[in-house]
Amino acid sequence: MKKTVNNRHVEASSFILSKMLDKPDIHSKLSIDMISVTIPVPKEHARKVLSLQRYRTADYQFKLTLLEGKEAGQQKYKRRLDAHFSDGSTLSIFLFGLNEFQNPVKIFFNPNNVSAQNVATVLLLIQELLGHSNYRLSMLRGNVTRVDYSFDLPNVPFEHVITDYSYSPPYEPFFEEDSRTGFRYGDKTGCPITAYDKAKEQGGEYLGYSKYTRIEKQHKPRARGAKSMFKVGDMDKQKYSFQGLIFYDPMILINMPSRVTTLIEQYGIGKALSLLDEPDQRKLHKRMEKYRLVRGTVFKKSLEQVYQNKMEELKLLLVEPQRFAD
Repeated sequence: MKKTVNNRHVEASSFILSKMLDKPDIHSKLSIDMISVTIPVPKEHARKVLSLQRYRTADYQFKLTLLEGKEAGQQKYKRRLDAHFSDGSTLSIFLFGLNEFQNPVKIFFNPNNVSAQNVATVLLLIQELLGHSNYRLSMLRGNVTRVDYSFDLPNVPFEHVITDYSYSPPYEPFFEEDSRTGFRYGDKTGCPITAYDKAKEQGGEYLGYSKYTRIEKQHKPRARGAKSMFKVGDMDKQKYSFQGLIFYDPMILINMPSRVTTLIEQYGIGKALSLLDEPDQRKLHKRMEKYRLVRGTVFKKSLEQVYQNKMEELKLLLVEPQRFAD
């Protein structure tokens, strides 16, 4: 079935994206969507943390899962202790690495889902078990092993987000019922960038929007065997800005032949260009030159500042949870 393009909707998305590239801190939503921290403590301290499974209140309870086989290999831990909160959110604590070189405790949570107060509740329990000084020193020396940077476009339909990536990694689309719902640049075992229809993922609406696109960078150690990207003590010094991500004005879609649109969805716009025959290749090339969006002069600085501020807040939460307690 041939897809139709609603020109009025495309023009609205074009306006929003042009504003976003000028002032992303105002016209987009920037957040840290996941963080993972391993803590260098003795195994006896990990055993103390394991005792949290006995804690239960009206606001939270812990559930222990034994990890075996493939799951243990993927996580590189033998136990997972999940803190389930009454609001439906979950924070995970992984315990006992598969070898003596691994830190025996890993804390893993989504700051967008788990409130700072709930995170602080668990961290204060751990601090009480380990002692304030031991906890603070260990956390400052902790290794940050994953950070997901989220770049959200409220009120922009996913199909209007046309991008390319300067570093030419592999491109993989995701389809659901013959409709593309997302795509990824890079291998999922590396540090991929993923874009997807967040509203559809959430059942048709997200934060009150029926049209909502999320772009996400999963940042983790690249080198095989690397233990950390940086220390918790250095979180507030990190900067990120989605370097290399190229945006095209969705106006490029108007009167686009369906055969070209299909190739873009399946292979990404950069690869699609190389696969086209004349005259489609020439026409698409001209459109790409005409509709490539230019980032505003403060785009990079704005993103870096917002993400740095959020990492600074997370550092404070991890190191001094008492500040966030109820």
